[in-house]
Amino acid sequence: MTQSPILTVTLNPALDVSTGADHVEPDVKLRCDAPVTDPGGGGINVSRAIAVMDGESTAFVALGGTTGRH
Repeated sequence: MTQSPILTVTLNPALDVSTGADHVEPDVKLRCDAPVTDPGGGGINVSRAIAVMDGESTAFVALGGTTGRH
């Protein structure tokens, strides 16, 4: 059986900013890695999860303004 095409729609995309730390200890200042910016928002995150499960999807995203320029 063939998988039907999956289309995800994100009308309000976001830029997700994250960072990491080698280890976390109480009462010790954290030294974080450089921030990483990734596209985010409901449909984008769903398409990313589908890809992790070896599926295929097309993400339709409405871009504009500062987020669209980035």
